[in-house]
Amino acid sequence: MPVDSIDDNKKRFYKLKIRMESVRIVVYIFLGIILILLIILTIGLFLPKKRILTKRTVFDAPVEKVYNIVTNNLDWKYRTSLDDLKIIESNNGVDIWDETSNGYTIRFKTMEKKPCKFYSFEMESNHFTGYWFAEFETVEKGKMRFSATESIEYKNPFIRTLAYIFMNLDQFMETYQSDLRTKLKE
Repeated sequence: MPVDSIDDNKKRFYKLKIRMESVRIVVYIFLGIILILLIILTIGLFLPKKRILTKRTVFDAPVEKVYNIVTNNLDWKYRTSLDDLKIIESNNGVDIWDETSNGYTIRFKTMEKKPCKFYSFEMESNHFTGYWFAEFETVEKGKMRFSATESIEYKNPFIRTLAYIFMNLDQFMETYQSDLRTKLKE
């Protein structure tokens, strides 16, 4: 066998070996991704479907003022977490609206209003459903207690895991109450 033929065979063998190694690496990466996705899914199966958080604060403002700001969806620009709010329908105190934040839109619908006492709405997105309600209580002249509760149920275990990692309900509610406090000082 000529020397050139042996060198050609070695080159072909070496190229084949490199290709096989590349395929092996791609397969390992693919299997690693599948394993990570399965772990996320499995964790989601064990996490509670529903997350509920209540946050309370006292505002130096009359209950009527706080109630009117919270229930007025037309005046939303003070909310730093929102990019947009669009009223879809408004009929006898029942509003349906979309809130957009970071390109993600959630649909809301008024459930109940008891002037200066209680306000609630339901919410739905591609990934979760839920509700939010607030209770308004005068604690002394010019001061009121604001108690807000949010309940979210995730539609699938994969999203549930990611939401527990990346969606900080406490921070969302803290931001809302901080924005409301700022608005009350205007």
